Amino acid sequence: MNTIYQETVRAVDNGAKFKIDFRRRSLKINGTYIIRDGKCDRELGIPPSTENEFFAKMEELYRRYKHSVPSERSESRPRRYFKALQEKDLDDGDMLYGERRDKAQAELELYLLCQILGGFRWNPETMGHWFWQSRTDRDLVILREWVEPDNNH
Repeated sequence: MNTIYQETVRAVDNGAKFKIDFRRRSLKINGTYIIRDGKCDRELGIPPSTENEFFAKMEELYRRYKHSVPSERSESRPRRYFKALQEKDLDDGDMLYGERRDKAQAELELYLLCQILGGFRWNPETMGHWFWQSRTDRDLVILREWVEPDNNH
């Protein structure tokens, strides 16, 4: 059986549109909810990880996304949670070997959503009070409100 993660990445790679909403805990593919309010009827496909494993994977997925090749479609997306390089700032290796931006974005955002749904919790001692920022790439930021949308601390 294919997991939600595998099916989503494959669908996006084949041209499907996707929308992830961390606050609402939802994923839509071509306008159809796959995950709604944190509920789904299939396996997510991303096992829970330790905090160190989580951050290492986020940094790897973010690096791939940041250096991915944009398209007209990926650049027309109304909202992005993460910052990627503009086409003019990509090097030749990125342009030749980089992933398509929409696929890399789906992998990154869906990984975070799956971890949240799998029980990932915000740790203020190691992650900060309002946001976590990678030491490897300062452009990678995860907001606490994505993980804990109802937290007003």
